[in-house]
Amino acid sequence: MLNFLLIAAVVYLLTTWGVRLQMRAQLFGQSLVGFLGYACSLAAGTAAGLFLTLWGIGYVDPLAGVMEISVVSTVLSVGIGESLHARSSRLSLSMMAPLRSKGSKR
Repeated sequence: MLNFLLIAAVVYLLTTWGVRLQMRAQLFGQSLVGFLGYACSLAAGTAAGLFLTLWGIGYVDPLAGVMEISVVSTVLSVGIGESLHARSSRLSLSMMAPLRSKGSKR
């Protein structure tokens, strides 16, 4: 249970930092900060993917080799990271919409 709580905390922090960095990148037009937000989303996906792989592989196939484990963890990590990035991009764009509409009225 403690492992799950630690991984959940890491994923939450990395996702939060990723959203903040993406917001800052869209506000100030800094591409490097946007890339760091994307990297935070992928890191959160990697943490979740590795945990889910190592936790689930014991139930599915306890005698799985290194190649199978690494392929499954890579696919899960990239999938989770990309979905977190897409979700945070939609969230930051929806949060930016009122600011942009107020800026265009001035």
